Amino acid sequence: MQCGCHCSLRITGIEESSPASVFAKFHCDQCGFSLGAEGSDKELDSMVPHTLWTDEALYQLSRLPPYVLPLVREEVEEFAADRGQRVVTFARVGSARNRGMVEWSPDAERRINNVPSGIRAMARIELERTAMDRGMPEVTVALMEEVKARYFGMASGRA
Repeated sequence: MQCGCHCSLRITGIEESSPASVFAKFHCDQCGFSLGAEGSDKELDSMVPHTLWTDEALYQLSRLPPYVLPLVREEVEEFAADRGQRVVTFARVGSARNRGMVEWSPDAERRINNVPSGIRAMARIELERTAMDRGMPEVTVALMEEVKARYFGMASGRA
């Protein structure tokens, strides 16, 4: 990105403002102009020139044993690079650790069978995508209720 003075903006930091939103800070060293951009990690990937970890993702990494840390960092960065991702968030660390796969809890598996067959495949895809975006290792009934409420405004009290 370029500033109004035609110099390149340098990224100075990136933070997760919510599980679905990332805030990036840019600065022009020439004129001192600063700029912030907020969006999903997918939207900001193209604005970031190189792999950049959020503080939340770095914290998760720092909690690993020292002998595992460089291996996990490399694994996550390779996983992100293979997908064209430059922003490494907490959720993306989880997704990389799960190799892009999610499991289904037994209760969630039973409940998905109650979904009408015409939309079951779409529901399964959306639930797995949401779990992966959040770095969750499995689809749970709680996630199903949340997605149901978001799309249909009708969460039930059932567990």
